[in-house]
Amino acid sequence: MSQEVKKWWENRVLRSVDNLKLWHENPRLDPSSRLVTVRDYVEELINDPIDEQNFLNLIKSIATRGFMSFDPIVVWQDTETKLFTVAEGNRRVMALKLLRAPEKAPLSIRKTVVGLSRLIDRDDIEKIKVVLAPSYEDARWYILQRHSVASTQSRWQRLQQQRFIISVYDSVGQNIDETIEITGFKRAAIVEALRYVKLRDIAARPEVTVYLSSEEREQVYSHKINMTVLERWFGNSQVREAWHIKFDEDGVTINADSASFYAAYGKLLKLMLDKNNELGYQVNTRTIDSHFDEIFKYLPTVNSVMDGQPAPSADDIPVPPTATPSNADSGKPKNNSRPTLKGNPSRRQFTDKYHEISSSSYKVNALFRELQKLPVYNYPNVAAASIRIFLELAVDEFIAGNDLKGDMARREQKAYNEITLSQKLKILRGEFIVDREANKVIDQLLHNSNDHSVNTLNEYIHGSKVHKVEPQFLNRFWDMLSPLLATLISLKEV
Repeated sequence: MSQEVKKWWENRVLRSVDNLKLWHENPRLDPSSRLVTVRDYVEELINDPIDEQNFLNLIKSIATRGFMSFDPIVVWQDTETKLFTVAEGNRRVMALKLLRAPEKAPLSIRKTVVGLSRLIDRDDIEKIKVVLAPSYEDARWYILQRHSVASTQSRWQRLQQQRFIISVYDSVGQNIDETIEITGFKRAAIVEALRYVKLRDIAARPEVTVYLSSEEREQVYSHKINMTVLERWFGNSQVREAWHIKFDEDGVTINADSASFYAAYGKLLKLMLDKNNELGYQVNTRTIDSHFDEIFKYLPTVNSVMDGQPAPSADDIPVPPTATPSNADSGKPKNNSRPTLKGNPSRRQFTDKYHEISSSSYKVNALFRELQKLPVYNYPNVAAASIRIFLELAVDEFIAGNDLKGDMARREQKAYNEITLSQKLKILRGEFIVDREANKVIDQLLHNSNDHSVNTLNEYIHGSKVHKVEPQFLNRFWDMLSPLLATLISLKEV
């Protein structure tokens, strides 16, 4: 009899713990976070006290009992970098990395990790047995089997599963049929993910979180918010009608006045997160059912979008009627006071004379001076195209200044002028740009489902669509880019 050939997931191979790369797109992690070092990953993982304690329990178990790989750690090898990335088992690999190098642990747990590291011979965990998936697609298939609804293994939280669906959806050009084929999820589940992840992401907008305390905002940012509660609320047809929300095959459309929508959403979150709110009880799946009328009446009224204004989607806010061009081009602060442009989405220009850059390029400096004067409200399409142009010029300036053109051309195996903006940003991220906030911006730009993405910037130049050119949207786009521009061309206040 011929020997039975093992499937790839049945084989184990030895790999160095130090050389295993943690998976940045792990759905358990916040997709907007820039994660480079082991410490970055661990800090993101343990931002909740329960998660921190569970992680420390894992480290203690390995330190006292040794590493037991009953549950396989699955990796795949990148065809270009040849690095092995962990698809399944990131928590265990983080624990092993910290036990081997406890100085890399976050300060909040370092003392504990250092103590536990003394209980184990680090050489014993230098290499571990892993399952090597033939490709990323195979690794993705494997984790879908483990974490899908039908799986008997440890499942992802609701939001984690939905974010994974969205990542697959984006990777196949937002094709639902291909997403169905890859994930095995039904069309309804994919459309549902498109709807609720979009609504969930709106919760983290500053216009919403302004209604929350700092502790409550951290809960929203940490992706620990209860998705089931949001689904119960927004799944109610009365809510959708009153808040001017439409569910369709493309996900969700919001036809509400943004200011009122954000206010109502922020106060809903307040009720969900604050045990001592004015209602006297937290909003959850149970109280939504038992006290719906009371909750609904308590929350502010959401107005319909103004005539002639586009729907707010995730970011758009109608232009306020108070914005007039009377002082748009003055370039001078009123009453000799410093203009408060930073962070104000209703401001007239992206930036002002109190901001400066450091660039050796005449073109970059000239364009920046023009952007200091350009009235966004009067010329939104020019402003939108200028963001795209200015960003790529700044990226090129940084690359040239650090003599990276040749390196990039070799990596992409094409002439430098043929490399796209997205490809440049991917190479710079983490390796040549070390600033955490700057890399977080790059993550947002490269995430296709974000409204503030490279895709949107490309539409301004090459597309035929005329959406996402509202002045407030553009101002927020500039603000989002500021940490990256600070790294690329030293954008700063003076």
